[in-house]
Amino acid sequence: MPTSKERLSHLLELAANGPEQRAALAEEISDLLLDWPAQYPGAMRVTFEALLEKIAREMHFAARAALAARFEGRNETPLTLLNEFFLAAPAAMKDAILARNDEGSGAVFARIDHDSLLSAARARGDFAAALARHAAIPPETAREILKDESGRALAVVCRGAGVNRATFSALAVLAGPARAAQENFALLSVFDRVPQNGAARLLAVWRGRLDTAPDRHEAAA
Repeated sequence: MPTSKERLSHLLELAANGPEQRAALAEEISDLLLDWPAQYPGAMRVTFEALLEKIAREMHFAARAALAARFEGRNETPLTLLNEFFLAAPAAMKDAILARNDEGSGAVFARIDHDSLLSAARARGDFAAALARHAAIPPETAREILKDESGRALAVVCRGAGVNRATFSALAVLAGPARAAQENFALLSVFDRVPQNGAARLLAVWRGRLDTAPDRHEAAA
């Protein structure tokens, strides 16, 4: 078996080959992290986790969703990596990630103009662009938030930015995925369960991507 340094060197070479190697590279790193060789020093995990975090941020949504599923229930996974999986994760995993975020302290609460955001949703225009602008998040992140059928991603934005329950409900109806009336009603319980501190911390992660993650209409898998 190659040493940890040899394995890292090999993976970095793959990373240098460009986007076409991204999915294969992510799978190989995931295999390593999920079954960490006993002879590899534990300190090296941080390096491999950071590399996977960077790759996950650049992956196409479907590929990221498949990757996220592999880490569901793995409590040893660092929160920074789990946050990269959040938008593509299944609902139960989203809840677990929010709970992990809620354990932290020092959340900075952003503020969004409720009325302007609601007006943008009612206008039936490009609400993803409006959400990105008001929440100070990348446009691609805003699009993924609005596609989340569980409603948790939009609830994170609203809870983390002090948007009230009634406005969240209106936004979910006007701009979220089409749902039956009873499903829209059920979203209110989703909003209530999203922890405000955890939401604020995750929203801060998304806001931090604005300068480092340009808009991607099609990211390579």
